[in-house]
Amino acid sequence: MIEELDFAQASQDDRHGLYEVVAAWVVEDGREPPLYEACVARWENRDELGFEASRFMVAREAGTIIGYVQVQVSEAEANAHLALATVVVLPEHRRRGIGTALLGSMRSLLAGQTVIESWSVVEGTPAEQFAAARGFRVVTSMTRQKLVLGELPEVGALPPGYELVTWNGAAPDELVEAFVEGLNAMADAPFGETALDDAHNTVESIRQAEAEAVADRWVVLLLHKGEVAGVTVVERNSVDTTVAEQLHTVVLPAHRGKGLGRLIKASMLHNLTGVERIFTRTSSENEHMLRVNHSLGYQDLYIYKAVQAKTADLQP
Repeated sequence: MIEELDFAQASQDDRHGLYEVVAAWVVEDGREPPLYEACVARWENRDELGFEASRFMVAREAGTIIGYVQVQVSEAEANAHLALATVVVLPEHRRRGIGTALLGSMRSLLAGQTVIESWSVVEGTPAEQFAAARGFRVVTSMTRQKLVLGELPEVGALPPGYELVTWNGAAPDELVEAFVEGLNAMADAPFGETALDDAHNTVESIRQAEAEAVADRWVVLLLHKGEVAGVTVVERNSVDTTVAEQLHTVVLPAHRGKGLGRLIKASMLHNLTGVERIFTRTSSENEHMLRVNHSLGYQDLYIYKAVQAKTADLQP
């Protein structure tokens, strides 16, 4: 049986049922299992890109959840055409058409989105075969990396005319516009053919995200003669405060080639009080940023793909 599950109203049994499915999938792929509380927080809240809380269709057998499709949509105009989706079925229940049925059922969770992308297809796993067999095409490839904090790297000297400004939490009023401009410079980052727009930030959207934040966020802003030259952002895990996620890092085009990307990321590491491990994702095509991360001590964990299909092509 396949039915919609309202996560906000879901029973503890159903919440744990969803978790058991995702945990089995992650472990099968050789990844570190997530904490239950971290999954709940991720499913309940808007993500860092502004996509809304997760919507679910679930497959049951004898009342127990054995698979689900998770969908996120955005109210932002830039991503109104796009739905982010993940289909997971317990290994022992595969090859029975459940995944395909869940994929088709997600239509009822959409609100006119014409494109579907999944950013959770780990290379060399059954998910890759499943996506390809159902007409999804690879639009980008990402490398997942991990840094165990030990001896901190030297930051190095800033070139003349540059300065670093750091904060934890909400952006200062006098810097929020520069922060937005820096984040939106991600538009020219190498992310393949994805339909995801990660460069549509506004002062209003940043203030909304700050107001809804459930975790600490650090920012290092690089200025050149008072104008934004670069930015990097790290967010602490809201459940395990010893873990953080390195989010955006960008240096504006006029300031590249000076080692400033590494400098601002190294500076950030000196601000992360209480953090022991940092994870990040980097485009597998972005050889420069991969080298920067390696120089800071990051290790590659695995490669995953973003795959895309048209909603109209879904099985009914």
